[in-house]
Amino acid sequence: MRRAFTALLGLLALALGSIPASAQKERAERPTYAVGDKWLRTDGAFDLIRIEGDVYVFAADRGREVHLSRDLALTKVVSRGSVDFEIDPAPKISWPLEVGKEGYASALLRTGRNPAGAQVRVFWRVEAYEHLSTPAGRIRAFRILMSLAVGSSGGGQAGREWGTIQSWYAPDAGQIVAMRSPPGAVPTFRVVAFDRPAVPAPLAVALADPKDQTRMAAEEVVVSGKVTSGKGVARVTVSLNGTDVSRQDEKAAAPKELALRVPVKLREGKNVLVVTAVETDGTTKQEARTLYYDRPASPPPAVAVLATPPPAPAPGSPAPGAVVSVPPPPTAGPPRPAAPPTVTAAPPTVTAAPAPPLQLLVSSPRDQARVDRESVALAALASGGKGISRVLVTLNGQEVSRQEPRSPQPSLAVNLPLTLREGPNTLVVTAIEPDGQAHQEVRMVQYEKVVPLTVDVRYPTDQARVTEPYSLVAASIASSRGVATASVLLNGVEVHQQSERATPRSVALAVPLTLREGTNVVVVRATEADGAVRQDIRTIIYDKPKLAAAPAAAATPPEKALPDRWAVVIGVGQYESPDVTRLQYAVPDAEALYQVLIGQGGFRKEHVLLLTDKTERKPTLRNIKWALGTFLTRSAKKDDTVVIFFAGHGAPEVDPRGIERDGLAKYLAPSDVEPDDLYSTALPMDELQTVFQRIEAERMVVFLDACYSGAAGGRTFASKKTRATHVDDLFLERLTRSKGRAIVTASRPAEVSLEVPELGHGLFTYYLVQGLKGAADLNRDGIVSLQELYEYVEQQVTQKSRALGGNQHPVMKGEMEGTLPLVKVGGR
Repeated sequence: MRRAFTALLGLLALALGSIPASAQKERAERPTYAVGDKWLRTDGAFDLIRIEGDVYVFAADRGREVHLSRDLALTKVVSRGSVDFEIDPAPKISWPLEVGKEGYASALLRTGRNPAGAQVRVFWRVEAYEHLSTPAGRIRAFRILMSLAVGSSGGGQAGREWGTIQSWYAPDAGQIVAMRSPPGAVPTFRVVAFDRPAVPAPLAVALADPKDQTRMAAEEVVVSGKVTSGKGVARVTVSLNGTDVSRQDEKAAAPKELALRVPVKLREGKNVLVVTAVETDGTTKQEARTLYYDRPASPPPAVAVLATPPPAPAPGSPAPGAVVSVPPPPTAGPPRPAAPPTVTAAPPTVTAAPAPPLQLLVSSPRDQARVDRESVALAALASGGKGISRVLVTLNGQEVSRQEPRSPQPSLAVNLPLTLREGPNTLVVTAIEPDGQAHQEVRMVQYEKVVPLTVDVRYPTDQARVTEPYSLVAASIASSRGVATASVLLNGVEVHQQSERATPRSVALAVPLTLREGTNVVVVRATEADGAVRQDIRTIIYDKPKLAAAPAAAATPPEKALPDRWAVVIGVGQYESPDVTRLQYAVPDAEALYQVLIGQGGFRKEHVLLLTDKTERKPTLRNIKWALGTFLTRSAKKDDTVVIFFAGHGAPEVDPRGIERDGLAKYLAPSDVEPDDLYSTALPMDELQTVFQRIEAERMVVFLDACYSGAAGGRTFASKKTRATHVDDLFLERLTRSKGRAIVTASRPAEVSLEVPELGHGLFTYYLVQGLKGAADLNRDGIVSLQELYEYVEQQVTQKSRALGGNQHPVMKGEMEGTLPLVKVGGR
């Protein structure tokens, strides 16, 4: 009898029946992941912390790791450094996935009870493509069966069945959403939410040019921008004053992104430009622009000047412009006296009165209106011109009203209710004259649905019973007034708290929990900006499983893992804010230190995370906090060594808390820092204390090539409202009170950290790198210790800065037990 297994990376599958074979034509391409991707499961949040060759390593707190092959086959489960489950090598699953694909492989299976391992025969098969119900929602997924038989031979002879592993891969989510297998190897869990949206990106129209309400001096303008959609763009139409000027049909290919570059010719005066995009399922989206074309004034016509004025008419001559009747010539016969000419006045010129101009007035709704109701009234009047033959109303590209009288009317009124969709709405009213001339008015209306403060806990369900101590609470909080704070309490203790300065309308929470045996009470609490509070409570019961009796023959204990080394190296040279001076050598500093660590230093490349302007993951505040608070926390073990390096700006700000003796709070400046809002956009130095507490490693050293004086010319700046006069190092002493923590800064707090063009680096980092390469091995024992490195760097930087006319003295704070070796000269 097959035993129910616990799962990994996924969700306890509640299969609702397979799709008939005739309908199973779906296929899924193999996904790829990047460091930082997150999978949210019932037993916690697992982050992709590193990629080792062809293996993805996902980690959570308490030293838990899950290793997946590039084919998404489970290959290893680790708890606190011990291997609970391992298949070596991982079976190769054939992609793209299609129902019916299968394969065989031989491997070595190791478990916590049998670390020496046993040969197994692995059979895998894609069994079905089916609907799956999960706490994150109902989704379709491929069900993959992997069966393991111990002692089977390569000739096909069956062995004793060890168990089966079932996993569900959902193409729309791009991840494994469920797995189950025999008990004892890994904890049971389910996927409760998706860090990446499980639905395609919505249809969006982004116009770069022209800008709305622009007055143009040129008759022709180019409409440029792009249309994007996760489902595919089927059609894009550009209209000007009610007439289509461009249409792109992409139904066959339906690209996810379509570039726009359409020239249009304006008419004098007001012009209405509308871009309408349509997805493959018929969903529409519009963007409108109102443009004014001012035709350049024509020069006055040339006037001919006569040298001699014409003579005045003789008395009795006809007036200018008169019609003169001349008598016919005389017939033969005696001559008759000539008759005088008959003069007739010229008839007056009659000009028809011009038709009144066409007017299209929309009195409701007003443009750029924000409403909190789904329905809004449209009131418009078209009048004048040559008569109104048709009035057309569209909302978000869909026709909602059309009036076509049998004969043109002097005026037509429109009064009707409109049903808006949440978010932006584009309303276009078009009046058409008998000769086809069209005149348009556009209104943009934002519908913001009134949402009371609500807390929706998606997982866990109330009174849930679990058999693993690690869990996760997933919740969504919403309020049309904005969410100010969100917190999670476990058994009366706050385990998560976040403040939202921008008070967004919605906040998603995914917070890991460590349960105690028995009953646990989880409270998710939220507040609005005005102080209103809402909370939801869940009770979870942790039933600790009974341990099975130990086998008679004790297995050979696994060899204890050797201490390892980890590092995060950060270099910020390019800042997004124009008010922050760019640093020329911060990125070369980080790159040089990275190379020496993975080179002469002997650090494993996948154990060193590099964040610079040039790397795929940029040194933003979010990414820096992830690198320090997640990557290192979930990677470094108790006996390991951690190195952190930062090259970039430091900044002071007035400390409103009164903690700092000098009255200044200190920050490290990420690439997206805002100088006048350091509190929410920079990394407080006190955050390093939190990092020190989160990381389990007992030895950690931080190198900072930045300064905090706010003086010009160095790696520092100050906000406009802050004037740094005296800066002290009390904050460094506070951060390094714990044993095994040391901070080495490039200069004293009130000094400037120099960049030296002749060295191509910051002065501090140049000698730091030289020291790690071997120059700091003062006792020539082949090892560079932290104390040796500091003594070398302090001496070299002090001397060189004086030679350059500066004054820079590196500082080290902290306490280490014994000697901390950093690198072995010449390699590991």
